[in-house]
Amino acid sequence: MTLHPGDVVGGYTIEGVIGHGGMGTVYRARHPALPRSDALKVLSAELSRDEHFRARFEREAELAASLDHPNIVTIHNRGETDGQLWIAMQYVAGSDADNEIKNHRMTPERAVHIIGEVARALDYAHRRHLLHRDIKPANFLLAPNDERVFLADFGIARALDEAVNLTQTGTVMASIAFASPEALAGEEIDHRSDVYSLGCSLYRMLTGNSPFGGRSGGMAAIAAAHMVEPPPRATDSVPNLPTAFDAVIAQAMAKYPAQRFQTAGELAQAAVRALDETTNAVRVAPAPARGPGWPGDHTPPRWPTQATGPTGPTRPTQATGPTTPTPYSPGPTPPPSGHGPGWSTGPTSPPHVTGHKPVPLKRRRRPMIAAALAAVVLIVAGTSYALWPKDSAPAYAAQTLVHEHGQATLTEQPRAVIAAGPGDADAVLSLDVQPVAIVAPGGELPSWEKDLITGDVRVLPTADAAALAGAQSDLILDTGEIDGATYRALSDVATTITRPQDASDWTWQTQLQWTARILGHEQRAKDLIDKAAAAQADLRSQHPVFDGKSVEVVLVTDDGVSIASPTSPAARYLQGLGFRYPAKPAITSTDGADMQPVADPEQLNLTPTDVRIVLRTDRTAGNGSYNGLPQPFSAYRGATIIVDDPAAITALQSPGYAAVNYLNTGLVNALARQVR
Repeated sequence: MTLHPGDVVGGYTIEGVIGHGGMGTVYRARHPALPRSDALKVLSAELSRDEHFRARFEREAELAASLDHPNIVTIHNRGETDGQLWIAMQYVAGSDADNEIKNHRMTPERAVHIIGEVARALDYAHRRHLLHRDIKPANFLLAPNDERVFLADFGIARALDEAVNLTQTGTVMASIAFASPEALAGEEIDHRSDVYSLGCSLYRMLTGNSPFGGRSGGMAAIAAAHMVEPPPRATDSVPNLPTAFDAVIAQAMAKYPAQRFQTAGELAQAAVRALDETTNAVRVAPAPARGPGWPGDHTPPRWPTQATGPTGPTRPTQATGPTTPTPYSPGPTPPPSGHGPGWSTGPTSPPHVTGHKPVPLKRRRRPMIAAALAAVVLIVAGTSYALWPKDSAPAYAAQTLVHEHGQATLTEQPRAVIAAGPGDADAVLSLDVQPVAIVAPGGELPSWEKDLITGDVRVLPTADAAALAGAQSDLILDTGEIDGATYRALSDVATTITRPQDASDWTWQTQLQWTARILGHEQRAKDLIDKAAAAQADLRSQHPVFDGKSVEVVLVTDDGVSIASPTSPAARYLQGLGFRYPAKPAITSTDGADMQPVADPEQLNLTPTDVRIVLRTDRTAGNGSYNGLPQPFSAYRGATIIVDDPAAITALQSPGYAAVNYLNTGLVNALARQVR
């Protein structure tokens, strides 16, 4: 069910959307009795109908609720409404580490601070025999000014993992980009799997990239890299980082648990030291000797012995860097070599976690690495199957689509799509389809589209038919304004579909719906549009000062000045936030063009507005400066917001679901600071 502000769930009144994920939607909701807002996670209908998941979820929610730590999100309540499970937890006003990374607000100092706070939470939970299993920056919630850092989502991933029997088929619910080799191999895991994921998170926070991201082959290739490739050097991506961080990452992401830091706190302490070292390799502690035995009758996991695996921990120095590891192979591991300093908040080596021991696999004594890699493919496929059940996705039905330049009959779902028109890449990627090629101005994708790409995608500056032919596609999607000659040239390469014939009101929503119809993802498009509407309503309720304020969008280039029309994508977006976008008859025409040239900038001031957003691509633009603007801009008496970020300008001119999400953070924050 899609909830909107004012809806009531379990006594909680919905105030807005916080975020969405594969398991459901998180809302900000007003507590039924207390003067506060909580975060309400409403799980998807599919998961809520699964009896096994329901039982696991209730148990895991109780375990998570037992955690009482200043760096762990508090669980307040759980329940069920209209057949869907929900859980109420502490609401953290602010951001999360992943969002801060995407918006380029993560510094090494900040990353190390956040890792330290998360490590305290993890060590606390590990001492209580509870694993997290889904450590990633998106689960690091940040209060304003990083006053407090919280670790979210304890236990829920575990409930899903066991309920849908993913462990039994060798699959893993942790995000592939941050998953440990033993988790990917379907092995029994302990607290050191969380330590590995914390190391991956540190790498992403330092570099802005996932450890093995940006490669062809998608999730399967990333999973395989976790199992066989050496940990990446952070300094390869960010050369000015202290080289000591390379050694920290190498030990945190060691293939074998015994070679890693044995607590999250040890990793955090090493990161603090690395931040201050610029000439010597970080003095990371060797892996400690075997810690306390496993409680009860449980048998600890078997790791490679010295005879069958590496002879000791791989601890690179600045001079040599990370060495090539032995690929991870399920079975026994080499013993640790020593004992290092512990974390000040608890024992150096917490008891092995047994409260979350997964269903073990039937193992061969010495499975070959090839078999483990083959299992990786099953991991990805199995995880997708579990999260998106097949009975909810009807088979693709053959269809004939009539568009501006003819018609096309599709007998099967397109598998190799080229996104060639403005906004087409946003639509395709938002539908979770990876195109084989994208046409983007200058051959450069905006940041929000880059974030959605998981494989090898060709990016071309123009829709040149000869260049597109090399992509070997079965469909070219170009919903821009193209002429007949261009259409015919593209059609010679592959089936080409343009804008629908009756597209009288072409918005990003209608573009997404059209794309979804072509690709067979209509329900996904509907869900995204609903989510975007709810998010916009949430922003409007958060910023009532926007309501009724008049606004205009002006573009300044080296060629002159133009103004966005009241029907332009930029105007539509701002109207959705509550702004009023008045027409300026003296300088805007009725020909339907999104941007109208302004011969004399003084004309802009003849019809005053409360807010002026100035998009700058001229050669003197930069750092939000007014320098170089025509003189009439200094006479404007309203609030002026300078936007010279190319990604934000592209998002306003060629919006889509992902583009709007980008604007909802950066542009809205800028407006909130200046509009009174």
